[in-house]
Amino acid sequence: MKPDTSSSKRSFAKGFSWETFSNLVCFGMAYMMFGNLGGCAIFTLVCFVVKLVLFYYHERIWHQIDWGKRS
Repeated sequence: MKPDTSSSKRSFAKGFSWETFSNLVCFGMAYMMFGNLGGCAIFTLVCFVVKLVLFYYHERIWHQIDWGKRS
């Protein structure tokens, strides 16, 4: 296994791509359940920003932890 040399830009890109995909799925589910396009869009946008920031810091913290890494 190669050492993790991920940059902060890579962590951000990974978070952005995942959050884009997962929020599109959540938006579709919310729209099917509630039928309010505007409310679903605002909720999804807020969730996108919050989860992206949380994922970025989560990724960077785990980058510093040696547990589970092989030499």
